[in-house]
Amino acid sequence: MAVVSSELTNVRSSIIFEIFLTINRWAVLLWLLIESLSFVYKNATIIYPNQGLIAGEIILMICVFFFDLFRLLLGSISNRTESILLSAITIVLTVVVFFGYLYFVLWQLFVIRAELIMTIITLVFTASDIVFLILCIVFFARPSPLPTLYRQMPYQASF
Repeated sequence: MAVVSSELTNVRSSIIFEIFLTINRWAVLLWLLIESLSFVYKNATIIYPNQGLIAGEIILMICVFFFDLFRLLLGSISNRTESILLSAITIVLTVVVFFGYLYFVLWQLFVIRAELIMTIITLVFTASDIVFLILCIVFFARPSPLPTLYRQMPYQASF
């Protein structure tokens, strides 16, 4: 099947953003691993004022992890479908996840150096996601270079 070259000019999704999201997924999984191991270490060595505080931080860690995975999935879908609405929802989720990570850097009771470094790395990824998403919204909002007639024609394969 041959693809006409004019059909390729209509694609506005970003492959760089997709690669970035894939790397970000791995960084989030590594963050969860380091954060989980640090909670095990802190529970064994540091005496918390009450056990409810560490339980709340573990619940927040799990919530931030799942929100971030959902945000990455939604960002990938919005990039591939070139949807402005999904990109805007992803930006809102990115701000929520950013403040979740910010809690683990600034407001957590005890912070270990390894989790501080990994959380800062995920904060950098999250902040740069906002820049990528804004650029994607700008590119998605631009008018298509193809006339409307060609965009509505069905795809024909040439053999």
